[in-house]
Amino acid sequence: MRRVSCTAALALLCSATAASAQQGQLARLNTTLDPATRVAVLAIVDSARVARLPADALVNKALEGAGKHADGPRIVAAVRALAGELREARGALGSGSRAEEITAGAHAIHAGVRPADLHMLRQSAVGRELTTPLMVLTDLVARGVPAPIASSDIVMLVRAGLRDSDFTSYEREVRQDIEAGAAPAAAATTRARGATLRRRSGYSLVGPGR
Repeated sequence: MRRVSCTAALALLCSATAASAQQGQLARLNTTLDPATRVAVLAIVDSARVARLPADALVNKALEGAGKHADGPRIVAAVRALAGELREARGALGSGSRAEEITAGAHAIHAGVRPADLHMLRQSAVGRELTTPLMVLTDLVARGVPAPIASSDIVMLVRAGLRDSDFTSYEREVRQDIEAGAAPAAAATTRARGATLRRRSGYSLVGPGR
């Protein structure tokens, strides 16, 4: 009984902490956005919450725009676009996806990845948390790897059973290859094939136990 009570108390504490963080974000909107922009942003945020989308990502986007001194209409447009991308990402990844996965998926879509490729990634990794693979996917595209090739490489790695730490190592190696002059697509695919072979042979990119 005591253990159950402690667990319940911890859940309540986490919930209260999350609510406090959300209130803090909203308070920052009140102090950084002009009234018209704030009203428009909050309307989008409220709609996202009703739709059970990661509304915090929208608040962060608005604060990012304010930090860059973007004008009101541009901030509202960016927040509205992200809301659409979050909706697309959830549709592709599934309604049971975590908020972090949906947000990472939205960033991938914004970078140029097709929702259909996100769906293929989910189908290749049922039950696996995909935040890190999605972040690596977005980074590959940002570094010049064509989105279809980057998506195919990430699906290959997920199917091979790479861990998050392996994905981080893979991302670092691809970045180093590109900075050394390798073509982005060739660097990504060559490293993905190598990582897949090593994983299948039981060798982790970061060594055992890490």
